[in-house]
Amino acid sequence: MGSCFSENIGQKLLENKFETLINPFGVIFNPLSVIQLLEWIMLEKNQNKKGEVLEKNLEKFYIQHDEVWYNYHLHSKIASQDKEELKQIIKEKAKQTFEFLEKADTIILTFGTAFMYELIEKNDENTKIPISNCHKQNKNLFNKKLIDLETAKTKFEDFINKLNSFGKKEKQIIITVSPVRHLKEGLVENSVSKSILRVLAHFICQNKTEKFENCVYFPSYELVLDDLRDYRFYETDLLHPNNQAIEYIWQKFSEGYFDDKTQLFLKKWQKIASSLAHKPFFPKRKNHQDFIQKLITDLEKIENEFKIDVKKEIEFLKNNNTKLV
Repeated sequence: MGSCFSENIGQKLLENKFETLINPFGVIFNPLSVIQLLEWIMLEKNQNKKGEVLEKNLEKFYIQHDEVWYNYHLHSKIASQDKEELKQIIKEKAKQTFEFLEKADTIILTFGTAFMYELIEKNDENTKIPISNCHKQNKNLFNKKLIDLETAKTKFEDFINKLNSFGKKEKQIIITVSPVRHLKEGLVENSVSKSILRVLAHFICQNKTEKFENCVYFPSYELVLDDLRDYRFYETDLLHPNNQAIEYIWQKFSEGYFDDKTQLFLKKWQKIASSLAHKPFFPKRKNHQDFIQKLITDLEKIENEFKIDVKKEIEFLKNNNTKLV
């Protein structure tokens, strides 16, 4: 969960057959909003109906804009023209996140920005409630500020304590700072923001007390800005890492966290994935049918060797062998 960089790593994990849930509530840029959502999810464990705690906390934060309903705590892609439908969507996502978080053994959190927004309560300017997204509403409705580093440290201590006692297994927590610059804040402001995030990540991951012993830092920020250091590794907006940069970071990520057996699987899986992407000019030719049968055999072998689920791929090849995707 976290900034859009979470989706880059998450997508690579999905492509390589890891069981992964990516940003169920959309991209969330500031780390305090991320852990707030996860804490609400974890409170569900004493509820008979999953989603009730989250629903209660989100209730007064629904807004309608241009005939579409949103919630200030969620990304704008979590939306609907019908408010009740949106509530149902959120409840389903809460249930999915609860169940996934309960069994997950690794949590990856990407910090995007240290700037956050507070919603100013009507008729009470002294009451300001932290939110995740302004949904392009009038700026006078919000108070913009940098997160307080000491407050963030305390909140993360509390969050990690809750996370460590949630579910049936101890969780590894990987924290990274997004290399994507938030230039809408300004160059100077972005630099200050990333500095705060980096110090927060350092505090969490270098403070090897019992509370934080399962937290590690992955240097995606440093790999892009200090190792690659060139605009040829960026998209045309000169902000987001391009595919070449993402592949480089994925390689470093794999080397840092995957054991020898997983590395071997990845090597074999890449060959199969390349074959699955093949699109034949003449799919009815005998050599292509032989190619499909060999590919099915290879999938069955890798399924037995590494205990992964490839039923979807095999099913597709058997039912639709005129086109591989």
